[in-house]
Amino acid sequence: MTGSIRSLLLAILLIFSGRLFSQDAFQELDKAYGLDPMLYNGKKYSYFLPSGTGGTQFIYSQDFISGEMVVKGYCARGLDINYDIYNQKLLLRFNDETGASQILEVSEAWLESFRLGDAFFKLLAFNDEKRIYQVLGDGKYQVLYAWSKKLKLGDYAGHSVYTFSPPFKSRFVSIDGAIYPFNSNPGLIRNFPPGLKTVIKKYLKDNGIKVKKATDQAMADLINYISSL
Repeated sequence: MTGSIRSLLLAILLIFSGRLFSQDAFQELDKAYGLDPMLYNGKKYSYFLPSGTGGTQFIYSQDFISGEMVVKGYCARGLDINYDIYNQKLLLRFNDETGASQILEVSEAWLESFRLGDAFFKLLAFNDEKRIYQVLGDGKYQVLYAWSKKLKLGDYAGHSVYTFSPPFKSRFVSIDGAIYPFNSNPGLIRNFPPGLKTVIKKYLKDNGIKVKKATDQAMADLINYISSL
């Protein structure tokens, strides 16, 4: 076999094996079967726990629902998505060229924001740390929720079983490009300039708002009101 033939066969083998085993194999599907590379660009989702694990890693449930996302300024709607808050991954489900269901992790390098049900989320960076936040409000101030879960190992009737905790959120207010934590009405108020504190306190009292129990809509209305002052 001549050297040129061997080189050709080696090149073909490398291309073929790369298509089979690359973590970015979805990009090959994009080219071959017309999937939009702006959307279907990421790694295959592979985080699955043993049968019997209590709860799920997702913010609401394991069911994917119709939502929208923005990647590199491009907005797409009507997508099957879900949010794994334990691993901090936005997941996109679709059918490949064979009709089989596939799930990929949306690339953090491309993801800007997404909407899941009535909740709006953005990938933001503060203090050199990037993560997904639920965003409430559309003014100069915003309330941010950082959602998470814990995975615990319990011993029930002699069997070790993993169980996810309920979802819980850390609350922040975004002011002038920085975020400040709060977990109570006084904790929220103290983050604002002195001239606003009395007005915010009155709004909270007049509307019967306790930030630990307030609905998303109530918090959005509150922060938009503060932004208007």
